[in-house]
Amino acid sequence: MTGPSPARERLQRTLLTALGIGALIFGALLAGGASGWIAQIDQLRSPFGLLTVIVGIGVPASYTVMARVVPIRPLLLIAGTTSMVFLAIELLWPSMMREQFLADDATPWIQGVTAVHATAAAISWPRVVGWAYPLSQGPIVAFTQIQVRDDAALPATLDGLGAIIFCLIVCGISIAVISAGERQDAAATHAREQAALEASRRTREAEQNRINAIVHDDVMSVLLAASRPTPPASLADQAVRALASVESLASGHTESRDYDPEEFVAVVRSTAAALDPAIPVRYAVDGDAPLPAGVVAAFAEATAEALRNTLGHAGDDCDPRVECDVDATSARVVVSDRGAGFAATRIPPRRLGIRVSILERMRAVTGGDADVSSAPGRGTTVTLTWSRA
Repeated sequence: MTGPSPARERLQRTLLTALGIGALIFGALLAGGASGWIAQIDQLRSPFGLLTVIVGIGVPASYTVMARVVPIRPLLLIAGTTSMVFLAIELLWPSMMREQFLADDATPWIQGVTAVHATAAAISWPRVVGWAYPLSQGPIVAFTQIQVRDDAALPATLDGLGAIIFCLIVCGISIAVISAGERQDAAATHAREQAALEASRRTREAEQNRINAIVHDDVMSVLLAASRPTPPASLADQAVRALASVESLASGHTESRDYDPEEFVAVVRSTAAALDPAIPVRYAVDGDAPLPAGVVAAFAEATAEALRNTLGHAGDDCDPRVECDVDATSARVVVSDRGAGFAATRIPPRRLGIRVSILERMRAVTGGDADVSSAPGRGTTVTLTWSRA
């Protein structure tokens, strides 16, 4: 038995809970009469008679509770082992009787709960066992009845065929339900992997573009300042920063350095310009406290995704714009448009751009958050925020 995934585990627990309820119902229905467990328990050697009731009804009935509190691996081990013990009880039944035949020409009561244990086997064991178990019930039921009833060959054979059909139906349903859970887990895993790969690719591309833009701005500002007839007094400091940027890019350590507010603004501007140079970017800087590289990367990735959504879905005259504000304690970027807008409740769950690349991207950094506000015909506003701890 392999370790289940979340959806599969939930379905297995649900099936075992239903199976426990079914065992309680079958136990009540099979209590009385000549073919009931109350009448037959004394016709079997001790303690085998009691064991048939415990294994046949008691343990399956406990699944109603165990399915809620027991970890999934031990739970499946209990259910799977019990189903195999039940097979052994069926085969040992004739040899454990006190007399050769059951009283009143009755049939073994445990043959009324074969479907319960076949279902448990289908839930707990690999699929091949889930199909083989119900097929085994035909010859086992027929063999047992022939041994414990006088002249019961034809009824025993018919009961065996009935057991196969009934068990195959319930096992098939259980296997189909569990298979659906496995497909759901596989789809969820694939979606997470694809989202992670896409986010990683976009982050690398955005980081490279931002670094190149920052270096370009630093170098060009130094060259422009140096070309003036009277260079400013800060030229030397600007040159040092430009060289530091070039060296950090060459060493590959750019992702670990902090960004001052002006560089952060340059990152946001270059991110917008890379998608559409015509997008206006308004910015305001108040303070000089640096921003961590991870925060800057989150802002850039989320901003890029918001603009991609705007340019791709808002319409030709959506008038996108970006606002960037930085002060000593926080940073904020607002991406807005006057486009078609959308109803958030109608966005399919498989559309991961907003959730993964905007909301979760910002919330993944300490102090980060994001909000998406939109309505049909009223445009969209994406607000990205970060507060210094």
